[in-house]
Amino acid sequence: MSVIIVGGGMAGATLALAISRLSHGALPVHLIEATAPESHALDPGFDGRAIALAAGTCQQLARIGVWQSLADCATAITTVHVSDRGHAGFVTLAAEDYQLAALGQVVELHNVGQRLFALLRKAPGVTLHCPDRVANVARTQSHVEVTLESGETLTGRVLVAADGTHSALATACGVDWQQEPYEQLAVIANVATSVAHEGRAFERFTRSPARRWAFASQSPTIWPAGDVADV
Repeated sequence: MSVIIVGGGMAGATLALAISRLSHGALPVHLIEATAPESHALDPGFDGRAIALAAGTCQQLARIGVWQSLADCATAITTVHVSDRGHAGFVTLAAEDYQLAALGQVVELHNVGQRLFALLRKAPGVTLHCPDRVANVARTQSHVEVTLESGETLTGRVLVAADGTHSALATACGVDWQQEPYEQLAVIANVATSVAHEGRAFERFTRSPARRWAFASQSPTIWPAGDVADV
């Protein structure tokens, strides 16, 4: 029996690669993704945004053989400057103080997506069904049958819903979840700066925390929507 993963974003793709690596390809994995890898958009989770990965996350990705393919498109965070608006104090965290090469790394999701799919194509035990979608799910006590829009039927012991926050698969399977709104909105943008960031990231607490991470020649910025007028 196999593992069936629906959704080829960061969660689904890394899970498939982890299973392949840790089982040495002995546990079959079927990864279903609606958007073709050749598409410029790829999965909606692999757009032009950048994300910061903690040092521990990078170590885990290296353990499953993924980080080695991402390292050359990542930018190291060596210093984090934390401040609070209206207060004089601030805190500076430096990687060298913790005997680390970096506190974290910043990667652009689009680059990550392309490289993860390149790894998936070669991963032992992983079968990509892309582009394809789930048409029907039938569950029993012992297994699950997934019928794809292409007409193919897959049988597995484990079905993973990795198709996003508003998971259509979870809804179809009757899986419910509790949501607690933060009532916070943010503007995410990549900005060019006249001065090199030199591996520094900034986090400033206002009514909601604002963040700016170092990334190559640009700086991804997350700014609370309520403070946009102050930018």
